[in-house]
Amino acid sequence: MNPPPLKPVTIQGIADALGVHKSTVSIALSGKGRISSSMRARVLSFAGELGYEPDPLAQRLASRSKSRLVCLCSGSLDPGRGAEKIALIQSALSSLGLEVPFYTPPKYSEGSSQGQAALFRQLRRARPQAIVCSVHTFHDEAFAELEQYQNEGGIVVSYDLPIPLACDQVVFDRVDNAYQGARYLLERGHRHIGLGMSRLVGSRTSNLNSTQNLRVAGFRRALSESGAEIHSEWIFENETYERGGAQMAQHFLELKERPTGLCIVNDYVALAFMVELMRAGVRIPQDVSIVGHDDQPIAAYCPVPLTSVSQPVEDIVQAAVQLLTERIEGGNGPARTVTICGSLIERQSVAAPLLPAS
Repeated sequence: MNPPPLKPVTIQGIADALGVHKSTVSIALSGKGRISSSMRARVLSFAGELGYEPDPLAQRLASRSKSRLVCLCSGSLDPGRGAEKIALIQSALSSLGLEVPFYTPPKYSEGSSQGQAALFRQLRRARPQAIVCSVHTFHDEAFAELEQYQNEGGIVVSYDLPIPLACDQVVFDRVDNAYQGARYLLERGHRHIGLGMSRLVGSRTSNLNSTQNLRVAGFRRALSESGAEIHSEWIFENETYERGGAQMAQHFLELKERPTGLCIVNDYVALAFMVELMRAGVRIPQDVSIVGHDDQPIAAYCPVPLTSVSQPVEDIVQAAVQLLTERIEGGNGPARTVTICGSLIERQSVAAPLLPAS
């Protein structure tokens, strides 16, 4: 028969064992307040013998202003730029002496709203000094909890996508990102251009600020400015990463009329697409030019090095950390928004079309 589990040692338990008031033990353990040196030594010695450890949650609840807890949340945990941003933010804030646990709410789907709201309600009770979040797939109920947390004196900093909350935000400009990619193909002489995007399962595609709709807006703007025709059959939605690239290649090869240039989100999708096309005898960039997005390290190592529009992760992280530290240090004033744009990195995956567009 297993022995019953040991109960944690509490301040009240120490006080009862020593025959003193709970406040006396609390003062002795905190090192603050006035008690005799002999009583302080007695309490500390006894607490040490029992293996007492302070409850960090209770300490945080006592005073948010002294809390070192910053909760990091993301509704999209992918193996690419999303994970890189999470790791860099954690590292930067940890180096400042902050405690930075990571949470991922249930993905956006029917019935997940209560789970998301419950998570943020739980975080509110822990009273962290701040919540830093990326909100690709958050329900309105989750935003309501964040707003309530903010009303209670907490700090909220959002990064990546714009959100419907009056808080400090770092926004990566995906409209400009897609615009740059399409514009580059147009400048190289392409008039028949397509767009490949990942179809995120459970994403809020009706949201005008969804990643897909932002990309489409930038793509359409570039083609409209140049008077190029937009072909709906050349806007591909696929699964994420390599599998999505293979799917896109299959759809592309089945087309009777094909675009001569493609903007593909992201670089891993572009890599798989490129490999499948080359296996089918399609030449890159002679038969089709490709512009990727995010400029991940793999872009330089594709069979044909990939031209890509960058997602400047370090700039996004630096801006988010700066906004947060300024608030922690007592900065007041209205909510601020910092917009970060990428830049186009030229490699060998784009050339002028073989024949002028009709």
